[in-house]
Amino acid sequence: MTRPRLRTITAGLVGLSVLAVAGCTPLTGNRTVSVLATWTGTEADDFEKVLDAFSEKTGIRYEYTGTRALDETLQSNLRRGTPPHVAILSSTGDLARYARSGDLVPLGRVLSSARQDEYKRSWLLPLKGEIYTVPIKVNLKSIIWYNPSRLPGPTPRSWEELLTRSRTIADRRQTPWCMGMRDTYSSGWPGTDWIEDILLHQAGPETYRQWAAGTLKWTSPEVENAWKTWGEIVATPGFVHEGPMAALLTDFGDAGRAMFADPPGCFLEHQASFITGVYRAEGGAGGAPEAGRKLPEPEKDFDFFPFPSFDRNGGDPAGQPVVASADLAGMFNDTPEARELIEFLASEEAQRNWPGRRGGGAFSVNRKVPPDAHHPDDRIGRRIAEALGSADAVCLDASDLMAPALRDAFNGAVLEYLHDPKRLRPLLAELDKVRTQSNPTEQEQKELHDLSCTG
Repeated sequence: MTRPRLRTITAGLVGLSVLAVAGCTPLTGNRTVSVLATWTGTEADDFEKVLDAFSEKTGIRYEYTGTRALDETLQSNLRRGTPPHVAILSSTGDLARYARSGDLVPLGRVLSSARQDEYKRSWLLPLKGEIYTVPIKVNLKSIIWYNPSRLPGPTPRSWEELLTRSRTIADRRQTPWCMGMRDTYSSGWPGTDWIEDILLHQAGPETYRQWAAGTLKWTSPEVENAWKTWGEIVATPGFVHEGPMAALLTDFGDAGRAMFADPPGCFLEHQASFITGVYRAEGGAGGAPEAGRKLPEPEKDFDFFPFPSFDRNGGDPAGQPVVASADLAGMFNDTPEARELIEFLASEEAQRNWPGRRGGGAFSVNRKVPPDAHHPDDRIGRRIAEALGSADAVCLDASDLMAPALRDAFNGAVLEYLHDPKRLRPLLAELDKVRTQSNPTEQEQKELHDLSCTG
């Protein structure tokens, strides 16, 4: 059977992306819907399997464009008057911005009430009482990965226990932490994930909300302390694989490769749940596994434990608030075909069949999709889904809520801090200047405050 779609993949060249999406117009006599997302390569293949199921069910063709320059492409097409029917946004802040500008179509009358009831209301991210999105893919960030065959024994439950374990490894003249900050399009974000996790667990969800919304200064004691706490790892000699300077040059997808080497180059990695797809493939992002080397196996060669508690009494990290990221479907061109696609993407059928969830670390927050909906042998996936469901609060990635200029400055500050931790205070003062220049209104700050955590 011929696949009912047309596909354009771009790697970030905005001009080409704009032409690709602008060309996504329905063919005469055909029902067609255009979709824009950041996914390329295998991620695009996985998403298109979901779109294929939609086409087979409805007879509606789709035209998919994948580009890492999504925001630039979308804005250009909005100016041209040729927006895609549906775009998958990875930034909650961008979602709020497009809702305010009137470019996003409200979904209150698009999604059936029964479909809306399949989600906790806060996961539909309401703005001014209206919903504009469906979360179609969620990743848990508050986890630390390790190789149980190389790091036996009980896993750390508190930050102090984590530091003690790190020192024990370093005392053996081995390196505890895998780390990579490089990304072709936004280097530094793995470090922002660290700061977000530490701040949430140290200071709690309300402080996190204020910071994400831009009402808490970067120079505040809470934020400064979060950076200094991260410094207990990155600024300690011998704690980071090949040193902080190497982390600046190491691709985030390659950082964990050393965990599977023989002998291991590092033992621990703080990374989101999507990294399981990289671990399963080869223990790293680039190249094929060496001849004769078996691929890493879940729970045997890689496993995770929750981000540790800062409770001085050694409280259990399970059930504590967690940081997550979400990919959010929004409708920019209101047609019957687009409405059908939104309803389908929100459905239990689509959410269960998302191929990337099978070993790829993506999860559904549709209440009809239970943790055991994962592949039968994917115990790690089930445990991550359970962690998302049992958390006191799920807080969305704070940098995704920030204005683009502040988000970029945050990424850059992480790189500068790794280069010279002594520059922390000037870096935080500079981030406060960027925060002030972004000049969000009180209403915008309130919206971001309310969007930042679902619990």
